[in-house]
Amino acid sequence: MLSNILITQLFAFMLVFCRLGSAIMLLPGFGESYVPARVRLLLAAMFSVLLTPVIQNLPPMPSNVINLFNIMFAEIMVGLFLGGLSRMLIAVVNIAGMIIAYQSSLASAVTQDLTLSQAQGTSLGNLLGMSALVLLFATDLHHLMLRGLADSYGLFPPGQFPLVDDFANHAIHTMSNAFQMAMKIAAPHIVIGLIIYLAAGIIARLMPNIQIFFLLMAPQILISFFILMICSGALMLWYMDYIKDSLGVFLSPH
Repeated sequence: MLSNILITQLFAFMLVFCRLGSAIMLLPGFGESYVPARVRLLLAAMFSVLLTPVIQNLPPMPSNVINLFNIMFAEIMVGLFLGGLSRMLIAVVNIAGMIIAYQSSLASAVTQDLTLSQAQGTSLGNLLGMSALVLLFATDLHHLMLRGLADSYGLFPPGQFPLVDDFANHAIHTMSNAFQMAMKIAAPHIVIGLIIYLAAGIIARLMPNIQIFFLLMAPQILISFFILMICSGALMLWYMDYIKDSLGVFLSPH
């Protein structure tokens, strides 16, 4: 009797760990490349231990290995879906930083991207990405992500294979909204950049012997930094509201 209870509790813990572990591996702030894998696994295990007694709709332990594999695979898919959506939301500032860098003639100033991967990225994208992560924890939105994982058991019942079509449609919709949000964040720089390039083109036609684009590079960078200085605070707070609204669809009303 005692062995059956222990096996049942172990199965419930492993089922919760499959979803939470795969999601935390991708969550912004928790699943970054500079966070050791052991730390992420330990955090997922601790969160699973706390959440397992609370979840009431866990399926019974299957009778064969194939059903067990199907249930675990479904839970991993849900966790990767939730973590991937959160990663799309944090990618907004990296896309916006890349657009701003191209408009500011700073696209060649690349550094190691600390928020998305170990690949190289623009310095402005890296700056905005790290600022977004700091604000994410400073405004306690990471609690909202963890609560979304807990409430996902009401939206996606464990033990049931998720609807792949709905997952794909929601991921496409989220990515489309993320790109639109990135364009909105970079909108002041896009407008000023177009004005500068238009003025430079007119001057280049009037005085063909002057390397006007080379001469305007320094003022263009200065103007871009000035716009970033006066707009970054409001834009980042607006972006935090966007993340809050996007994560709210996974929260159950209390």
